[in-house]
Amino acid sequence: MKTCYYCGSTGKELRPYGPGGSDVCFPCAMETPEREAEAKSIFGVLTDMTGSLGVTLIGTEQGPINVDIEDIEKMK
Repeated sequence: MKTCYYCGSTGKELRPYGPGGSDVCFPCAMETPEREAEAKSIFGVLTDMTGSLGVTLIGTEQGPINVDIEDIEKMK
């Protein structure tokens, strides 16, 4: 079971925006200016990596992921 790197919570939605890509909950990621900057930086790297490959889907537990245009069409 996943836990937040900072608070150990398992009852919150976690994203891989902590140190070294560790899972963190939103309150912990935004708790200090340094954590917020780190989370935004990691998010930016992930979206840059996937965005260059096609469509980027955000809001998943794994963070931003690349989605093929054909898969998007199948979802309609």
